[in-house]
Amino acid sequence: MLVLLFRQQNEGAAWMRMMDPRLLKHLLVDEKKHSRWKPVHLLAAVWVLSVLALAGPSWRKQASPFADDQAGLVILLKMSGSMEATDVEPSRLDRAKFKMRDLLELRNGAASALIVYSGSPHLVMPLTKDDSIISSMAEGLTPDVMPSEGDDLGAAILAAETLLKDAGVPGSVLVIADVVDPSQAASLAKVASKLPVQFLTIQPGTSAVDAGLQAAAKARGSEVISMTEDDVDVQRVANLAQSKMLNVASGDGSEAWKDAGYWFLPVILLGAGFWWRKGWQL
Repeated sequence: MLVLLFRQQNEGAAWMRMMDPRLLKHLLVDEKKHSRWKPVHLLAAVWVLSVLALAGPSWRKQASPFADDQAGLVILLKMSGSMEATDVEPSRLDRAKFKMRDLLELRNGAASALIVYSGSPHLVMPLTKDDSIISSMAEGLTPDVMPSEGDDLGAAILAAETLLKDAGVPGSVLVIADVVDPSQAASLAKVASKLPVQFLTIQPGTSAVDAGLQAAAKARGSEVISMTEDDVDVQRVANLAQSKMLNVASGDGSEAWKDAGYWFLPVILLGAGFWWRKGWQL
């Protein structure tokens, strides 16, 4: 189209087919008085810029706007005899359930799941946005319902990874426990290594964090969040869970390039404004 317009705007194009160009340049009147810049040149520039803008140039990526809705949090709640200790009221296990309920309320309907573990992991509730049903299912759970006593956190993390894969969504894991067997630290670093895991300790605020929990968190490149009397701890858990799942979403190909074509609009509008000038018409 531009080639046709350039040919049409060329005043001597028709005459060039009938006479020698060397003679024609002496016969055309006032050709040198015309500006080199014509409306067709501006139109060409505006068209090129418009095509570039519509192509959606980009140099930055952004997380999928649906990542927050799609990502899930799998809660691994330790269900062993040590969780029945009453050094925190009413007990470590009850306090863990309270904290879990507060966390689910903070997540405001985001998908969550619950797995309890001791000697082996067991699924209580798959990913669901109904936080009340998770709290209800957890209410009656005690160490007595577990088939064996123990501390197989590695198997619980693998179960969480399988749960997220089967659901087809990215996500992270929260371990709520009082202690972790220190001998697991080395193996925990290799179990589902790409799955983000964070830890919330259920121990009195004045007690030192369990060495096994610290070793487990270090092996996973995470930290141990200490339990507080208010909701500061669950607020931090919720914030970390959100940031971790955005990182997962940005690394699994679900992120999109941020369209920067709008930067061309001021120049395009400026060029289009010349069409209001007298004589600037094709």
